[in-house]
Amino acid sequence: MARQQKHVKLEGICRTIKQRPGSRPGLIARLLGLNRSEVMRALPALERKGFLVSEDDRGGLWPFHTQD
Repeated sequence: MARQQKHVKLEGICRTIKQRPGSRPGLIARLLGLNRSEVMRALPALERKGFLVSEDDRGGLWPFHTQD
């Protein structure tokens, strides 16, 4: 069950970053009802799943698109 919840949480974070590029982790957390730390801890897991995020100098998160 915990694995399912983690997957749902990761999908929500990923979707929110795509919908609101440049948002800071605190805003993403508030929109999803999470703690900011949960969003930050999820970033490496998203990267392992192939969803790359870049962080700008103001802390905004942007989906990173690679050239295929």
